[in-house]
Amino acid sequence: MRQGRPSVASISTARVERPNPPELSIIVPVFNGASTLPACLDALLRAPGPSREIIVVDDASKDNSVEIATALGLKTIRHRTNRGSADARNEGAKHARASILVFVDCDVVIHPDAIERISEFFLEKKEYSAVFGSYDEKPAAPHFVSQYRNLLHHFTHQNGKSEAETFWTGLGAVRRTAFQHVGGFRNDFSPIEDVAFGLDLADVGFRIALDRKLLGTHLKRWTLYSMIKTDIFCRAIPWSTLVLNRWRFTNDLNTSGIHRLSVLATALFLLSFFMSFAVFPFLYLSILCFLFIAAANAGIIKWYISQRGVAFGVGVIPLHFVHQLCAGIGFSLAAFKYTKASLPAIAGSSHRKPAARSTGGL
Repeated sequence: MRQGRPSVASISTARVERPNPPELSIIVPVFNGASTLPACLDALLRAPGPSREIIVVDDASKDNSVEIATALGLKTIRHRTNRGSADARNEGAKHARASILVFVDCDVVIHPDAIERISEFFLEKKEYSAVFGSYDEKPAAPHFVSQYRNLLHHFTHQNGKSEAETFWTGLGAVRRTAFQHVGGFRNDFSPIEDVAFGLDLADVGFRIALDRKLLGTHLKRWTLYSMIKTDIFCRAIPWSTLVLNRWRFTNDLNTSGIHRLSVLATALFLLSFFMSFAVFPFLYLSILCFLFIAAANAGIIKWYISQRGVAFGVGVIPLHFVHQLCAGIGFSLAAFKYTKASLPAIAGSSHRKPAARSTGGL
């Protein structure tokens, strides 16, 4: 059972709400996102389509994110303390009036047709409870790492299954009834609460779609340090923990079978390469791992070359190796922590005396 949430500091709106609820409630959580929030909100306001309300949930920002939202006359919820993105989205959903909840990150600029696509999807696909899209192939930040990382997300989602079992809050929407049925986003799996939310939906039979044409431009600037930190601590460890708790892998997006094998081969390559200095035959294993990695990732490297040219594609190779190595490190750390936490319970059950059997009445 979830603990009760602390009260919010303030809720403000400069516009008088219409008596009839809007078709869509768009929830934008923000924490120190003043540099990208104006572009995000402007796109949401300008996009053609059905009636909507935009709810900005400020998670105790230190910048002027609140002032940006209130200046536009938007409903704004402000937290006194930083409570995390899951709680911010849940708070926004609690104050939403529409039957469709749309989640957009504050560093995403939706394409002009995004609102209409969401509306049409739910009108035409009554059997589905949620839909999400992807970043486009034109990330705003020009730096090499930013281009690589944002394009990687685009490639992953564009090659994902249309019938999904996870969710994405960068640009995704869900029926309010389904959202309430599973209790919203979990606080215990931040910052991948959207993945856990999608699995919660799928586990109870709600259908989720990946719409490859539902697009937004990502404004985030990545550095090598932020990529490594995010890949290990904000992606691999929590995602691996979720997998270990469920005892079941998903087979889509960046947890597909070929991706998992490539991550394993990357770790084995590095280990066997260094072991070969002491025991030469390990070099043969490292060569086999290298060949498998090359074959497994040939498609994405070829795609990078088609998007940004040969020099960019060649430059991506070591960066992609680091990305996969981070995934392997994250999984190893999560598995170690999971095993360590499980040992006392296993030891306790093995030393527990068997219950005395009842002889019953004669």
